[in-house]
Amino acid sequence: MAFKSNDVQQNNMKDALLNLPPRVKEFVEKSWTAGFSDIVFPVINKKRFAVLYSDNPASRPNTLVNAIIGALIIKELFGLTDEELLESILCDIRFQVALRTTSFQEQPFSDRTISRFRERLYHYECNTGEDLLKDEMIHLSEAFRKFLKIEPTLKRMDSLMVASGSKKMSRLEILYTCVANLVKQLDKEGETSLNQNLQAYLKEEHKNQVIYHQRHEDMNQRLSATIEDAKQLMNLISKKHQHTEAGSLLIRVMEEQTHTNNSGIITAKPKKEITPQSLQNPSVLRRKYHVDQMPVRGFLRSKMWFAFKVAAINVKRVLKKAMQGRLLTDFSRNTHSFWRKLSSLQQLDQLTA
Repeated sequence: MAFKSNDVQQNNMKDALLNLPPRVKEFVEKSWTAGFSDIVFPVINKKRFAVLYSDNPASRPNTLVNAIIGALIIKELFGLTDEELLESILCDIRFQVALRTTSFQEQPFSDRTISRFRERLYHYECNTGEDLLKDEMIHLSEAFRKFLKIEPTLKRMDSLMVASGSKKMSRLEILYTCVANLVKQLDKEGETSLNQNLQAYLKEEHKNQVIYHQRHEDMNQRLSATIEDAKQLMNLISKKHQHTEAGSLLIRVMEEQTHTNNSGIITAKPKKEITPQSLQNPSVLRRKYHVDQMPVRGFLRSKMWFAFKVAAINVKRVLKKAMQGRLLTDFSRNTHSFWRKLSSLQQLDQLTA
């Protein structure tokens, strides 16, 4: 897929906004969409994301990057899910005006546009360590600062703690849940080629029987059996299902939790080889977070703190005089694995001083 710049958005005679009734058009132009379209959309640096795509002009052009970035911003502003965002873009003229897609005969968004873009960002960050989306948000904050006429002389640093609200799962439960989710999806779509082992995942009592109602000594045997079921399921599904949420999570957890030897036999990895970045809960894409202020230094030393906090986020804001406005201009984060690497309380004192 080749990168295509979207430098000009020219309205045509069939533009949806031009053909609105005058009263409706007036309401749309007075809503939030005009400000977003005129102020936010033009300053999005789409060329920053050209590295995510092929440089071969003969390949299929990408979905407009500035429209995707704009859609992601709107999603966070209104607290929408991906499904709600897609419905709004397809059905709500205000979203189309904000993203300057009113002249498109068909909106350039599908149910996989956002997820594919996130996947490209994720793989690029894994390979280079560069978070393109973060860099773009910092670039936009500087543009907004100039527009709001906020001088960067008065700054404030805040620290937040972020804890996941997702359930902590064992390796077996993570693998089992990923297999069960995909089996249920295939069954819902009318798949008839599921063998007896895979059909067992459709039974409500099967999960408790596998995970909880057996001796701890049988854990490795149950883990191997679940991995074998996952292998059979991956051989069964098509490329279409591999790109669904359930399919992609199963592929990911198999890559993170297992390895294949020269004979093609798949076995579970030793625990020490599993990184902190591995999937901790299959509902990770929909999880909620608890955000708290950074605890005082004394509480930071508590062992309990290490158990449930997953990240420390430092945010830098520029403030307007008399606190009339504030704008986030930068942030940094440290995961729970970073804190566990601290070798002494002296290092903690240096960090929190």
